[in-house]
Amino acid sequence: MSGKLPISLVVITQNEERNLERCLLAADFCAEMIVVDSGSTDRTLDLARASGAQVFHRDWTGYGDQKNFGTEQASQPWVLCIDADEVVTPELRNSITAAFRTDPAVDAFELNRHAFYAGKRIDHSGWYPQWRLFLYRQGAAHWSGDEPHTVAVFGGKRKGRLNGDLNHYTYSSIGQQLAKNLAAARDGAAAMYRSERRATLFDLLLRGPWAFTRTYFLQLGFLDGFYGFVIAVVTGFSTFSKYAMLRELNRQPRKGGATP
Repeated sequence: MSGKLPISLVVITQNEERNLERCLLAADFCAEMIVVDSGSTDRTLDLARASGAQVFHRDWTGYGDQKNFGTEQASQPWVLCIDADEVVTPELRNSITAAFRTDPAVDAFELNRHAFYAGKRIDHSGWYPQWRLFLYRQGAAHWSGDEPHTVAVFGGKRKGRLNGDLNHYTYSSIGQQLAKNLAAARDGAAAMYRSERRATLFDLLLRGPWAFTRTYFLQLGFLDGFYGFVIAVVTGFSTFSKYAMLRELNRQPRKGGATP
């Protein structure tokens, strides 16, 4: 398209050469593209610059901090903040374009994220529908929440929703899901420990099985076939792992010699 929209695309990266080019190309309607990188050693930076993005290096301080930093660098009045493995579909692109024919009457838009697992679309399992705030006016939202599941917290007056999905190419394999979920469990345990949460016997015995039951049965994960079952099992295991790691941290002396 010839005319660009008054939107700054913000993407945080670290070794995203497999995803980044697809992400940036699908959002080339944005007047500005900003990549906040935390130390990529692959072709991520080359791909970003070749696509016309401004690249900022920032040591990793968490998803929320990185995204807030990227938002602060944006020069356009609107920000579209997504991850490198998320892609604007043609239908969503058309909806955004239509919404910006005039100045939108809202301060933010929620987009419906649709996850894919090893190339298979996941329609249930708590993964879809999944409305999240990704497109907002400068100053109308900030990223916050427990790592790694930060969200854009709305602080404006009114928000809307747009038709069309934001495709999320979540995991390419079971191994990748296991690795990412264990890393997320570790980060979650550390965040709970910092807030002085304690893992009880109830947490260790019941939270994992409940996470599996919720995902597979209540959220209809069984309708997603084999990968729906895998998602439920790994969700249960990573939930247990988070509380087990927290229990391990609880057993260690805190800084200053105080016992938690």
